[in-house]
Amino acid sequence: MEYRPVLQNIAYELTMVKGLTIDQIGITQELRQNMSDVKERLTRIEEQLNTILALLKPS
Repeated sequence: MEYRPVLQNIAYELTMVKGLTIDQIGITQELRQNMSDVKERLTRIEEQLNTILALLKPS
């Protein structure tokens, strides 16, 4: 039996898996950053709403 084609196929598949893994890591990091950005924006909105509510309270 010739092992070379089998090994070439395995090497190719490993390269594909490595590429997909790298892509997934990049996507995950980007999502993490996006979620962090959203959290910061929501915090700012919450602070602004609290300020607005404080200003609207009757004195």
